[in-house]
Amino acid sequence: MRKNEDADNDDMLFEISKEQKRNKSTKRNRSTSRAKKDDDDNHNDNTPEASKEQPSSQHKIEDDKQDKSNRRQKSKGAKQSKQPKKSEQQEQKLHQKEQQPTKRDKEYFKLALQTLPTFLQPENIRDSKGRRPNEPNYNPSTLYISNYEYEKLSPIFKQYWNVKKNNFEFIAFFRCGSWIAVLYNDAIVIAQMFNRYLGFWGKDTPCLTIYDNQLPIYQRALLEKGYKIMMIDQQEFSDKTNKEDGEIIRREITQMITRGTLQELGDTDSYEQRNLLVLVFSNAPANSKGHSYIYGVSIVDCTTNQFSFDQFYDDAQSNHLKSVIYNTKPVEVILCSIPYEIERIIKNICHPTVVISQLPFSDCQFIFHQLKIEYLELHNKQTNHKSKQLDDLALPVQKNQSEQKMNINQISKQEIREEQCAENYQLSQDYPTLLIELETQFNHEKKSSNQEDNESNFYSYYYVLQSFYILLSYLRQLLISNSVYRRGKFNFLDSNMIRSAHLYLDAQTLESLEIFDVNLKTKVTNSDSLFSYLDRCSTYPGKRLLTKWVQSPLQNYNSIIERQQCVKELCNFLPQCYEFQKKISSLPDLERAIIRCFNTIHSHKLKAVPSCGKTKLKEIKNVLSNVRQAAEAFKIFDQDNNNFKSQKLQDIFNYKQNTQILKQSLNELEKCLNMEDNEPKPIQGASSEYDETLTKITDITDSLQDELEKWKSKLKCPDIIYYHSKIRYQMQIPENQLSNKQKHKELIITSKTPEYERFQTPFIEEQLHQLKLAEHELSQKLLPFINEYFTKFYSYRKEFLQLISFLSEADCLISLAIVSKEQKMASCFPKINKDSDEREFKLVEAYHPCLLKDTSIEWVPNTIKFSDSIDTLLLTGPNMSGKSTLLRLIGVSIILAQIGCAVPANSFSLTPFDRIFCRLGATDRLLEGKSTFFIELEETKTILDHSTSKSFVIIDELGRGTSTYDGIALASAVLRYLQEKIKPLTIFATHYHILLDEFELFKNINQCVMLYYQNKDQLIFRYKLVEGVAERSFSTNVALKAGIPQEVIQTAKQMETRITKEESNIKKNREILQKFNQILTELV
Repeated sequence: MRKNEDADNDDMLFEISKEQKRNKSTKRNRSTSRAKKDDDDNHNDNTPEASKEQPSSQHKIEDDKQDKSNRRQKSKGAKQSKQPKKSEQQEQKLHQKEQQPTKRDKEYFKLALQTLPTFLQPENIRDSKGRRPNEPNYNPSTLYISNYEYEKLSPIFKQYWNVKKNNFEFIAFFRCGSWIAVLYNDAIVIAQMFNRYLGFWGKDTPCLTIYDNQLPIYQRALLEKGYKIMMIDQQEFSDKTNKEDGEIIRREITQMITRGTLQELGDTDSYEQRNLLVLVFSNAPANSKGHSYIYGVSIVDCTTNQFSFDQFYDDAQSNHLKSVIYNTKPVEVILCSIPYEIERIIKNICHPTVVISQLPFSDCQFIFHQLKIEYLELHNKQTNHKSKQLDDLALPVQKNQSEQKMNINQISKQEIREEQCAENYQLSQDYPTLLIELETQFNHEKKSSNQEDNESNFYSYYYVLQSFYILLSYLRQLLISNSVYRRGKFNFLDSNMIRSAHLYLDAQTLESLEIFDVNLKTKVTNSDSLFSYLDRCSTYPGKRLLTKWVQSPLQNYNSIIERQQCVKELCNFLPQCYEFQKKISSLPDLERAIIRCFNTIHSHKLKAVPSCGKTKLKEIKNVLSNVRQAAEAFKIFDQDNNNFKSQKLQDIFNYKQNTQILKQSLNELEKCLNMEDNEPKPIQGASSEYDETLTKITDITDSLQDELEKWKSKLKCPDIIYYHSKIRYQMQIPENQLSNKQKHKELIITSKTPEYERFQTPFIEEQLHQLKLAEHELSQKLLPFINEYFTKFYSYRKEFLQLISFLSEADCLISLAIVSKEQKMASCFPKINKDSDEREFKLVEAYHPCLLKDTSIEWVPNTIKFSDSIDTLLLTGPNMSGKSTLLRLIGVSIILAQIGCAVPANSFSLTPFDRIFCRLGATDRLLEGKSTFFIELEETKTILDHSTSKSFVIIDELGRGTSTYDGIALASAVLRYLQEKIKPLTIFATHYHILLDEFELFKNINQCVMLYYQNKDQLIFRYKLVEGVAERSFSTNVALKAGIPQEVIQTAKQMETRITKEESNIKKNREILQKFNQILTELV
């Protein structure tokens, strides 16, 4: 009999109390410990919570409750004289328990903190250089441990702190077999956050245990709170360690996760992107617009491996940066040389986790060398393809030429190979074309410049390159550069090009028009936003694409007409559209699932967790099934494809052409796997080593079956079967077969029930041990096959990603078609005029689409007209007459028209706009230190600086944040500047009625009002836009509806009357001015 070799006895995991030892017989301990070991060396009932010093297991609490219940039942038959004594003892015990802190009390956590080692006590914490937290240059990511303290640690805790001391800001999950330990102060953090019972490992080490199926829950919650996570996994089997020589299981960092680098999301997670954004900033010579702030931006979504870059000048208000942040909504931001004011703006928009980078700017040539490291591959002389290694692209001198200042732990699995000369490598065909273009541009500009010039002075993309290198360094530090960067998709967000091809919507416009979010003051919701109205997509990739469409509507005439034609045609095939969406609605987030399979090639977890390989094979099997299901969905339109007039629809729904190559790829991949017991396994012959080990397992299971038959014959009992639980291969023998017979000495009892007894024999124990070794060997032999199989899967990436592209675009077009067809009150596809000097805008009998959801109200349509001669509407009307809703209706209708969707109106004719400006509402920004009026002026400045004659400007109540006459002067000056200098189409809503007289003679300004009637003291709103003016704003009417006391309202009316009398002279002058204007008009 071998001695018990439980999963981590070599690490001195637990202390078992004497009471627990007495409860186990020597024979039972010898038999079951080996059985448990052979069944699963990772299962261990003696968790850290069950230690001698702090028996805090939940099981013990439940046992205490059961003991109390049993005592209560027994006490019913006890003598009356003994009852008072027992009751008194129980009361004393309960009183003692009440005085002791429970494991969820604050006092208990304080006591736990006191048990931490000296180097973790707040008064003793120092970084690796010996600096205290209040000293300059303190590095919170490292921890100083003196040699004296370090030598006192046991071997496993030395192993733990070798990693943790260099990554102190990470919460470490330390694998011990099938469960994971969280230790020291990390355990206290999690216990407090999740209201968990806190146990101890040994005497004074706080500890919690977590299982793999619980891990995603803990990870997600910790990341959302801003914590970083580090997985430390086993890299070998416990049997391979020599405990007599003091060896322990080898462990390494396999994952380092931050809020913005979480790769594995569940199917129930949001479709929204989880962006990590890197931002660098510098002051530069002013450009043609007078902007001197320059930003370099790099963005990555680690769930889809999508990279985006941009470099742009911005004004002092950082308006374009705000739009970038608002549209991408990063969950984590890395800032380099960023002023604190910019950091406050970012936090105010999306509340990300902020990381401050200390990495200095590097030479561009060095960065270009660094970018190639992950894309270098050993030169293969047999390949005939031409490498992308161009004459002017230089390779790194050595394959492992990486940033020396990277904070990567010594035991982390860095994927940079050993030093080898560059001549042995070639640049992979996968090296991004975008990066080649950036380097070619650098070489060209360098030759044309003075060699002594700073690179930032002559290289057009200097700052975006610096931001991208900081991002790459961060990914390398977290051990995911080979999965995310090496398998990435790259896109350059050229701001100037985007503005010329799309309708530009800045953050203020998106917020004011309630495109994605509706601010209800008490909360922000998206339930009544424009996006929620448009979103009928059935897939997550479709929802992400629709988000981009709404963020950046089209501006090019041909592009709008093409998409509009697609939506129009699909409206005639709605039954097929509904059937298509029904088939794809059950699909998971296919884009992210495929990317997860791509990333498996570089998964550090494969070797660390034996079961991970099988899990990944199941995952890829499901992905292949889902890909086939998605491809088959296009067959619905197979017969109708020839009826499409739109070439785009013909390309998207061409089932035969699009799926022919894809099906061949799927067949090639599926034929390599067999399904056995609902588990995918390699087909025979795919891996000789795997087949040999599988044969060995089959021989062992056959021998175990022979042993069972032997005992059936020996005991003359055909009912004997194998019973499997935590202990596998227990012979289950009916109790009546053993009652009158002497039990054989070979039978070692493992468990017992009233009907059965279960046994093992020395032979079964030995074979079970060999089976466990063979199963572990099989999981290791599976790894080469998995790597080869997933590499083959990645080779078909173009076909898979093309399917995702067709699927998401079809989903978006169908969504727009469904929305267009379901518009009941009114619906039209706008007439788009070609871009010309003549501007036209006629929106006839239109409704706000988001209001139409409520069918219980009879909504009033409105008509808004501009022409080449009328470019400004001066809008007045009482409070609550519908002015703000009308303004939003106009902006939303333009967006619907320029994304190709139908508009809820009788007709709509427009020339595409380049930008919508929206100055609506009143709010302050305390975090930025800006008042309501200051925000008004900032938004106005943006309009005056960036609007053109092709823009649409919406301004509501400009100047209300200051005194009346100051506000009038400002509103008048702004309106005059717009209509004289820039001449965009403008709708200007105001309560300053003096402006009506001032601009009455302007031929390009039309005065209009929201129709209302007055019946004594009551106002009746018609919510209809008509030509005319409103003489008053009727504020007391709103006060009455708001429930202001009648006494206050009467006082206000008296004051209003007094002021009206005082202004009678002004009114007389106004009448004279009106008559004078009339005479002038007649003369003209």
